[in-house]
Amino acid sequence: MRALLWAAALLWLIMLGALLLLFPYVGEAAWQVVLLLYLPRHLWLLPGLLLLWPASRRGRRRILLPLGAGFLLWLFPVMGFVLPHLTTPAGGPRVRVLSFNTSHAVDGVDGLRALVLQTRADIALFQWTSHLVDEALSGPGFEGWSVQRRGQFTIATRYPLLSMEGVGLPSGSGPPCAHAVIDTPLGTLDVFNIRPQSAREEIGAKRNQGLRQRLRDFITDERADRFAGHASFREQQIRSIAEAIRKATHPILVGGDTNLPGSSLFLRKYFGSLQDVFAESGWGFGYTHPAKLPWLRLDRVLLGPGLRAVSFEVLARHVAGHRPIVAEIGR
Repeated sequence: MRALLWAAALLWLIMLGALLLLFPYVGEAAWQVVLLLYLPRHLWLLPGLLLLWPASRRGRRRILLPLGAGFLLWLFPVMGFVLPHLTTPAGGPRVRVLSFNTSHAVDGVDGLRALVLQTRADIALFQWTSHLVDEALSGPGFEGWSVQRRGQFTIATRYPLLSMEGVGLPSGSGPPCAHAVIDTPLGTLDVFNIRPQSAREEIGAKRNQGLRQRLRDFITDERADRFAGHASFREQQIRSIAEAIRKATHPILVGGDTNLPGSSLFLRKYFGSLQDVFAESGWGFGYTHPAKLPWLRLDRVLLGPGLRAVSFEVLARHVAGHRPIVAEIGR
């Protein structure tokens, strides 16, 4: 029995290690790995939990060593847990950035207005937006704000918004990115509000369909070898965003719904050179989707050289499909 438990514990450890290699090195190139990327990763703890009780009995406690190592692999690299940061942020001017995929403004005018006021945002980046966002940010409390919308994106700021344009390879929702130049206390910034196409079609999670129809479409797409085409288009679109970012002439601020979970190959390949504000100044898991019971960290604020992370927060708001995030940044 002891030998069997040792083998099971080591097998679980190897399985977690293989998972960590599959995500960043195979990633979106295989639809099976895409499915693993987007499924809840809590399930990968189950084998370790099942082994815990028999391994804790007298004469078998050394088996707790690989189980403990497996738990640490699961908690940090697999789940993406970040420990609290103990350093005190330096002084100087700061800018608060709100990013929110509004799910076509389901919060309504009053809810969106209250969100921006309560978070004391200086720059608000909205994705999957509508005219309701523009209306919400034109009432009392927003005198002097600049508010502009391009396609699915709205950018609002208390600072001068010098220009704004849609960029990147378009899909049915239009361009996947809005690029704005904003004059802030940190200097002039190139701000990119992003929401590339999601992987829903690759994992059988199309909107407004029942489970049976989703399975039928999934099988049809798999037999027709369409998943590779979906992944190729997503990569082209994400690459087009990265190319626009590389052309920036001012310090870079990227925010929005990346539609890329932790350990994603596309995330590392195209945005890996940018500083993740959550990883640098937040703590916990940082999950933002689905809003009611999140298990994916899709919404991010990323910084280029010359900017630094000060703080990061995920708001417990459940009306839309994503939770809003608030980042504070400085120089």
